[in-house]
Amino acid sequence: MASTSDLVSIKMVADRLYRNPLMKDLSYEFIVDNAIQILRILEAPSLFSTRREALNVVNYRAMKPIDMIKVESVVRTEPGSIPVPLTASEDIAQEFYHQSNNLPSRSDETYSLNSKYVNVNFEKGTIEVIYKAVATDEECYPLILNNEALLRCVESYIKYRYFDMLNDMDIISNQKLNKAESDYMFNVGQADSNLKMPSVDEMEALVNQITQLIPRTSEHASRFEFLGSQEQLKIQA
Repeated sequence: MASTSDLVSIKMVADRLYRNPLMKDLSYEFIVDNAIQILRILEAPSLFSTRREALNVVNYRAMKPIDMIKVESVVRTEPGSIPVPLTASEDIAQEFYHQSNNLPSRSDETYSLNSKYVNVNFEKGTIEVIYKAVATDEECYPLILNNEALLRCVESYIKYRYFDMLNDMDIISNQKLNKAESDYMFNVGQADSNLKMPSVDEMEALVNQITQLIPRTSEHASRFEFLGSQEQLKIQA
């Protein structure tokens, strides 16, 4: 995630939108909801902050953090025990474990997600979830990267969504709606390319991953902390 100095409030986008006379009645709620929608669509890691939260497992599940966009890792944490990373489950019935007395026997610990819960295959305990969330300011308004391509993208997406609503009510013409859609399609492509361009340090980490001679098969246990580090080989005389 970028530093706080690289972020600006969604209010900056709102100010730009309100310059259009057709958007003078646009509500902040509409702006915020649609800004979060387009950030989800873009899915660029630099757009989100990383957060950590401890959750209590009761009856095979724990309530998800309300601001979770994407889970990064789930770890079982018990007092006096070594933290155990959980793996994502492919068991489609896992979210119903809390309703059943006849559970499958498994040696590994797994998790799955639904709209409200983190589901696990152990009855109770504590888990630590590391996840991505939209950064917010002190008034809980979203913060976004101070990147002109991104600002234009968010602005044009909100405009397109609002014009679509106005068009349904016969307030604006199809021509204006089509122009708004065309602007959004161009700007989202520009923002997507701009945001996904790796930095020099990210490129170095990627090269290190590709050029490893010895496969690293236990990275999950360390949450992939050293995956992009340079390989160290010991040469014996």
